[in-house]
Amino acid sequence: MLFHWKTILLPAHVAEYVVVHEMAHLREPHHTPEFWLRVERVMPDYERRKALLAVRGAELESL
Repeated sequence: MLFHWKTILLPAHVAEYVVVHEMAHLREPHHTPEFWLRVERVMPDYERRKALLAVRGAELESL
């Protein structure tokens, strides 16, 4: 599993979401309801972190 180098620039709690998201893909290749249930079991607040990633990720695109 590889991560984009800019992941280290994210706040830790957002980077943790990225890791959990990618690990869920090891079992569920697509963003099915089962995928999101798997993510939620590990990280109940994933939706908040996902929203923060959308904001912070957009900020990092210009780097």
